[in-house]
Amino acid sequence: MPIVKINVHKVNAERSLKAKGGQVKINNNVSIKNVEDLDFSVDGKKGLKFTFDFSCNYEPDLGKIDVEGQVLFVDEASKVDEVQSSWKKSKKIPMAVMEQIVNAALHKGNIQAIKVSEDINLPSPLPLPKVKSGSVTQK
Repeated sequence: MPIVKINVHKVNAERSLKAKGGQVKINNNVSIKNVEDLDFSVDGKKGLKFTFDFSCNYEPDLGKIDVEGQVLFVDEASKVDEVQSSWKKSKKIPMAVMEQIVNAALHKGNIQAIKVSEDINLPSPLPLPKVKSGSVTQK
């Protein structure tokens, strides 16, 4: 798999003091801010560093969690050069690579958001499993 590491270097969370009860809508979003070369090459493979922003917004005006990090990606030099060229030309990433990077950023961002949401008393951004009284069997 071409993704070798996902780093988080910034987490910001806030909960509105004027929050009211009722229906809460949670919107998660990931965007790629930058693509840079990694300073290494091994066996004809090169690397890229994708900087991402993950945001989790709680509406109406309940709070937000922002996570910034980097996905480190290694692949054949020709593929890395193609991705870098596409980014420099049009700020776009080929779909096959984009899917991997966005999924990795979503995974890491959601994990961080779940951790932080508990600390600042916001609902989990992902539904967590629950036990229902009728579905538990005792031995």
